[in-house]
Amino acid sequence: MPYQTSYTQFQSLGLPGMQADMSEWDASTKTATATIAFGAPVQRNGDESCTPFTTGEYIGIAKAMHKVSGSVADSYEQYDNVPVVNEGVWLGVADAAITVGAALNWDSADLRWTTAAVAGAIYAVPGAEAESAASGVGVIFKV
Repeated sequence: MPYQTSYTQFQSLGLPGMQADMSEWDASTKTATATIAFGAPVQRNGDESCTPFTTGEYIGIAKAMHKVSGSVADSYEQYDNVPVVNEGVWLGVADAAITVGAALNWDSADLRWTTAAVAGAIYAVPGAEAESAASGVGVIFKV
């Protein structure tokens, strides 16, 4: 294994689905009925189950957690237990530059938060807004 010889000046803010600050938060456990990315919004899918958010009942964001099994990185797979957080500040990935306070939508094709208009694979997420700015595509920011 090679030694690390270069270092960045700052650590990254975090990863999608991680808690962004010490705000109070609440979560419930649901069973995934499809693959759900960490930090993605989810909707109810029957009794105690959830699926990626589209036009159903928005119930929260998939909280990231350490996973030691499965074939899909940074995601929950079908039948996994998913901690779904319904309040607090969480990290997400931007699809473009986003300003603080902007209302957020979910781009289910790119698995990123967006301010783009609702159309096709972009869905409105009730109550979601940017708690910090994002400078461009792929940037981690606070949701």
